[in-house]
Amino acid sequence: MDRVQETSFVIKRLNDLFEDEIKDYEFINVVCSYFDVIKEENLTPSDLKFLKYISNIAGIPHYYDLLFSKFNHDESFNNYDLNTVSSIIYESTLHIDENIKIHRYQKEILNKYRQDKQNRFFLSATTSFGKTFLIYEIIKKMQYKNIVLIFPTIALLSENFEKIMTDKNYKFFHDKFLIHTLSEVNEDELGENNIFIYTPERYLSFIDKYPHYNIDFVFVDEIYKIDNEYLIDAINKENERDTAYRITLFHILSDIKDVLLVGPYIEFPEANNTKMNQSFNKFLDKNNFTVIDYNKFDIVNKTVHIIGKSGKFELDDKLTIDLEGYSGKKAGERLGKVVSDIRNIKENIIIYTSGPGTAESQAKNIIEFSNYDAEISEALEQFIAHLENTYKKNDWSLIVALKNKVGIHHGMVPKYIQKEIIKLFNDGDIDVLVSTTTITEGVNTSAKNLIVLNSKKGTKVLKTFDAKNIAGRAGRFLYHYSGRVIIIDKKFQEILDGSDNEIKHKNYDELSNKDEIDYFITDDEFLNDEDRQGKDKIKEEQVKRDIPDEIIQMYKTISYSDKMIVFDNIQKLSTLDKNKLQEFIRKISYLSLDYDGFSVILSIIKPIVSNNNLKFLIETTSLITKGVNRGKRYPILTYMLSAYLKNGFMGSIEYNLTRKKKLTHGSRDFTTDEAIRDSAKFVFSTLKYQLVKYLGVFNIMYKFIESENKKLSFDEITGIEKLLMKLEYNAVSEKGRLASDYGVPSKIIKYYDNENNRDKIRKTFDGYEEEKFKKINKILNK
Repeated sequence: MDRVQETSFVIKRLNDLFEDEIKDYEFINVVCSYFDVIKEENLTPSDLKFLKYISNIAGIPHYYDLLFSKFNHDESFNNYDLNTVSSIIYESTLHIDENIKIHRYQKEILNKYRQDKQNRFFLSATTSFGKTFLIYEIIKKMQYKNIVLIFPTIALLSENFEKIMTDKNYKFFHDKFLIHTLSEVNEDELGENNIFIYTPERYLSFIDKYPHYNIDFVFVDEIYKIDNEYLIDAINKENERDTAYRITLFHILSDIKDVLLVGPYIEFPEANNTKMNQSFNKFLDKNNFTVIDYNKFDIVNKTVHIIGKSGKFELDDKLTIDLEGYSGKKAGERLGKVVSDIRNIKENIIIYTSGPGTAESQAKNIIEFSNYDAEISEALEQFIAHLENTYKKNDWSLIVALKNKVGIHHGMVPKYIQKEIIKLFNDGDIDVLVSTTTITEGVNTSAKNLIVLNSKKGTKVLKTFDAKNIAGRAGRFLYHYSGRVIIIDKKFQEILDGSDNEIKHKNYDELSNKDEIDYFITDDEFLNDEDRQGKDKIKEEQVKRDIPDEIIQMYKTISYSDKMIVFDNIQKLSTLDKNKLQEFIRKISYLSLDYDGFSVILSIIKPIVSNNNLKFLIETTSLITKGVNRGKRYPILTYMLSAYLKNGFMGSIEYNLTRKKKLTHGSRDFTTDEAIRDSAKFVFSTLKYQLVKYLGVFNIMYKFIESENKKLSFDEITGIEKLLMKLEYNAVSEKGRLASDYGVPSKIIKYYDNENNRDKIRKTFDGYEEEKFKKINKILNK
């Protein structure tokens, strides 16, 4: 590096900025790059003055701070010139309090909020911008009393809950507000100031109970999920997140004045281009949103490098990838060498791959073909011991990988394990993280390097939006000045440089195909004649059955017609089936599954089940060969649910191993990896997302019918609420559900759910469980 040449270039670009020949975001890139090349140099007082000055001109004084917090420089200048003084004065305007300061572009957004007007903004910005952090400063400034924060995943819900409850920088919120993550919050648990941290589905459950609760401000993260084409799940499954997001937005915008919608890298349709779909623009205009576009403001630089099959690739002064002579070797060997070269300079790596199975096989390649520092930290050793003790599956690829300081992160890994792997990675206990698109779901990592192995998510080609989101995981603000994106699949570069179709909102597009749910969340001007007639016919059928709006509108992601099918099926039940149902409800209050009664419920909901996997588990039966029910056939789902209720996730794993062995008559052994993936798909998708909503519809219709027949209030009728809680949270007590949201081992949830056996259960905790228990117990008792 020629320091004189580098400094001269910065000064030239500074003059260009003053002459309006370059944009702010271009100067940020220049300053960030300069800090990156100079961060480990010997810096004089004059150097430090210059660096402080340009970081403030760029609007991000944090670049200067990073020299001392991460790169061990000593602040050693005592003489102040005019530029330095002006920098210090400017920097003081970015301080929120004595501990926290924001950057200029966050401040520009904060300044847009005024208490004398409606504040509705749509913010699209880079992954490094610090969007979520900004939300809390908006809440402070505006003095909101009741706030809803909507995140797409339980992982992000948990992260924000933990932040408020444990981080001293968020003490203001913990002291001033009651924090809620459960949608079943009771009225006596609400205070004058409340923060509700929800997924869209939980928000919809909350407004079922409190349809007119006064909310001052709503923040909705990852708003691109209103468009099904933009959903980034790698797993091929029925996905209705766009429906949940759109219904949530409809209800928010009907009642709430101040709303902030956020998403990364959203491309805005050109307003006057008639060839482009204008539905998203119509949505923004009709709901009085102001667009804030910071998509070009990369606060952390990204350098992009394509690595071929062979050769020497000098990425920068610090890293050279040497693949000389590797052209004839397997892809796994080449990946192992790339990983080794990065590990040799003591830097960490995220590796993006297309799906869970691929992630596990690539982790095996890294273990086989790369070197690693054999010394394992105490935290990692304790976690590995916990996994071995809990799962009794030492051949699980996740355990094998962790022993080699490699983490695996995908949607089929239990949630608390995903959370712990991210923590171990960010703390430096593991240095390689092999991941699918789960890494783009708002998970905060501190990776310097991102290696891209695939240009797909599952079998689906990535969108440019996906590629930018994945590449955005290289480098993290306040940790790095720059991140490296190392591309092995060249197709990824083409996608990254391309463009996507515009984002769409189907409820603001008169030409889009709409289903029944859309009829009730779409303004009349965007419905055609057939849609309007369909809507009127559905309302007529509702009136025929005398089902009130407050009942039919529950479980909003299920159509009115489907709810009425369930209503009709319950009405048609024979006396024998009604008795079976009563016995099921009696037993399920103890979480004991009555097979005959459950079969009745499945026959009621089966006509409305659209998910193919769940439908298969209901329609496919198996014969019982022993016990009191010997000779009877029940849906496979019955046995799978029973195993889960009795022994949790481990019960599901053992059931899968046994069932697969029977199906193949022992002709092949199913691996632990397969069994755990199948169990995770069943528990985290089929049970917690699919079955629970269909059983929920059964529950409201059953309780409504019984309340009418018995002349009692709806709430006086006992239904299957306990089963619904167990399916959604794997817990039934309030603290158990909160602990589940937070992300803890199942034994800790069992502790909270079994009040009479807590001492006995706690004595079985291993070291990892005891440590996590102390942390969550402290939070829950605050």
